[in-house]
Amino acid sequence: MKVNGKRVVSRLEEIYQCGRKEDGTFTRMAFSAEDVKGRKLFASWAEALGMTCRVDEAGNLIARMKGQDEKLPAILMGSHLDTVPDGGKYDGVLGCVGGLEICETFKEEGYIPRHPIEVIVFTDEEGFRFGKGLTGSSAICGHDPGVSDAEADIYGEERGKVMESYGITSADMLKAAKDPSSVHCFIELHVEQGARLYKTDTSVGVVSSIAGVNRYDVMVTGEANHAGSTAMADRRDALVAAAGFINKIPEITAEYGNEFTVATVGTIKVTPHSVNVIPGTCTFSLEIRDQDEKIMSLIEEKLRGLLEEICKKYGVTHTFVPTSFHEPAPMSEWVKENVEKAVKELGIDYCTIPSGAFHDSLIMTSVFPTGMIFVPSEKGISHSRYEYTKDEDIENGCNVLLQTVLNVDR
Repeated sequence: MKVNGKRVVSRLEEIYQCGRKEDGTFTRMAFSAEDVKGRKLFASWAEALGMTCRVDEAGNLIARMKGQDEKLPAILMGSHLDTVPDGGKYDGVLGCVGGLEICETFKEEGYIPRHPIEVIVFTDEEGFRFGKGLTGSSAICGHDPGVSDAEADIYGEERGKVMESYGITSADMLKAAKDPSSVHCFIELHVEQGARLYKTDTSVGVVSSIAGVNRYDVMVTGEANHAGSTAMADRRDALVAAAGFINKIPEITAEYGNEFTVATVGTIKVTPHSVNVIPGTCTFSLEIRDQDEKIMSLIEEKLRGLLEEICKKYGVTHTFVPTSFHEPAPMSEWVKENVEKAVKELGIDYCTIPSGAFHDSLIMTSVFPTGMIFVPSEKGISHSRYEYTKDEDIENGCNVLLQTVLNVDR
């Protein structure tokens, strides 16, 4: 039993075209007309297979195929269709279209799985519109997504009005929570969004875990003063101190982390923000990611110590405030073993790797047995119109998903 790779690639292109904008970009922002168009197209394919489609209270689109025994817990597959601005055609979409392809292959082969199967298109995974993502998967897991109808998006539109396109309200979202006993497992096929598979010319990644994330707001406070009349020796320059710290972050991360440990400063702001004034404050974000919470804590400890030393050197002060934490999310061992078994049965080369990026699987691991399958991203590019995965890699990934479903169904 094999998937139809050409059909998968064709559908990826069709969904991509749903996001075509007049300015030449391709964006399916959550709850937008383009997003709704893509979801309707996906639902039409599922309904043509005789699958039932429904939208739950959190806006998740769920397509269900009956099993031989409807009393058995369902095998779940899926991902998301929403994109970042001018995103690629594979991120998220592959997991949805790939899951649907498994169901279509079963129908063509006359195979009726023991367990019912559900393919889920999760609501607002990306989160760029309202500043918080993983909305649908959080609700399915019974976690409060922390949303309200009154909050405004980046365009000033209220969530309640925006979500009318899905026919949902914030107050009802937690009604989407699934009973854990109703789920056999969840399997997500996804592009890697990194370069490890590409660099090693490896066809498939069996995901071991999703990295945990610590985020902080750091402020260095010095003294604003005239840039022309303040001698270098008399300065308490907040930006110079901050720059000295930021420059050392890669060294600390490499020394105390591993090849998968990353630390990033993604935003920075100085005040008074004037060309002729020495910066009095410098505020920046810091993010640390790793699969091991102990390593994350060690990196934080070393960076705090470094910042203390640098601030003393420049005569400035600092604050170091944690803002959020997501603990590492290991995949369920028995699901991961079935993915590995599937790859070996198909004779496809693979490696076991962690995911540095967030996915709906991050939340799903907290409640349901979960596994992930990665396929290569060319040059590691993602969240971009230049995102690309070879057709043969897409077909390999879908066949691994197919074989994994067969394995867990048995």
